Amino acid sequence: MIRVNRKRTVSPATPSEPQQIKLLPLDLQMMFAQYIQQGLLYQIPGSNFSSQVDLLAETLSRMLVKFYPLARRLTTSPVDGGIYILCNDSDVDFIEAMAGELSIADLIVTQLKDGVSVCCTVNHAVADGTSFWNFFNSWAELCRTNETKISANPTYNRYLLDRDGSSVRLGLDPNGQIPRFCPPLLRVKMFHFSAHTIKRLKERANRDSPVTVSSFQALCGHLWQAVTRARGLGPDETATFQLSVNCRPRLFPPLPESYFGNAVQAIFVTSTAGELNRLPLSFPTGLLNSLIGGQRDGAIRESIGKWVKEPVVYKFEELVKNVLMVGSSPRFEIYENDFGWGGPVALRCGTNNHFDGMVSAFPGREGGGSVEFEICLLPPTMNALEIDQDFICPLH
Repeated sequence: MIRVNRKRTVSPATPSEPQQIKLLPLDLQMMFAQYIQQGLLYQIPGSNFSSQVDLLAETLSRMLVKFYPLARRLTTSPVDGGIYILCNDSDVDFIEAMAGELSIADLIVTQLKDGVSVCCTVNHAVADGTSFWNFFNSWAELCRTNETKISANPTYNRYLLDRDGSSVRLGLDPNGQIPRFCPPLLRVKMFHFSAHTIKRLKERANRDSPVTVSSFQALCGHLWQAVTRARGLGPDETATFQLSVNCRPRLFPPLPESYFGNAVQAIFVTSTAGELNRLPLSFPTGLLNSLIGGQRDGAIRESIGKWVKEPVVYKFEELVKNVLMVGSSPRFEIYENDFGWGGPVALRCGTNNHFDGMVSAFPGREGGGSVEFEICLLPPTMNALEIDQDFICPLH
């Protein structure tokens, strides 16, 4: 059982200048997305939990000075109808909980009998995964070193994504609530792929391919084929693969990785189940390679421009049937987050943003190019995937 010990609020250590940060199209598209919920588990036998919590709260207060949009509120401008982050030195919730009878192996977030979990929840309209983990990395660094500076300050210059300075009116009720998506019963499971397995999949994908596909494209193609089999789709049924791509390095000039906000774009490609089941791995990986390769400055800005003319806020209940959507990234620095207790032993996500076909990609704990997938599927589909030896043991 999890028991909440204390709930308090943490404010920025020093006040900042009042200002507003406009949400741009890539932010606004995420208005109805549920909050990002991710956390890390640390094994700390015999640790002083109370002092650890106080240190986390104190360094979080200092972090909110640097990452000031996290301690703010959203507001709709009566002038242009745009949605802004109101920078007014608000506070954030800080919750301390215990689960003294549970161990790390139970995969429960909070204080455990042999460790501790540090978890964060962030509005997805304010930050994407890159921004989330930049914050987490910096927080761990500040806590570990107790320095006054962090090595990578966030940047908020939005000119490269907002050259014309116009605002988008979504027509939302400023006093309304963001609708909460209620998915059907799902099964969620972590799957680990070693660097050796991914290397062999890449070799297989490139064997008959006219293009050179990456390791991650090979792994995603392998997953797409396996989930299509597990869903038992008919040969003429459509299967969709959707991917969230980081636009920062794809723009010209590129955005810095330290850019805070949303700079991801959802792209997709479709095929038939018959093609995915019948053709070799080089087929889906070729589709993914072409899809990703087309995401350059011109295509990204064209897509944003179309959205501005006809703005649509994405809702999970409106996703197409038989979709497989991969988010997050194995490039995130997750297992480097040392708060002074050593690196984490595991990462786990909350239940927000779960739906049939949602996949979150993360680096494997041992590094070296290994990858972990958190996969959400309907129970019959997950049951079929778990016993699919071509998916579990692709090298046999």
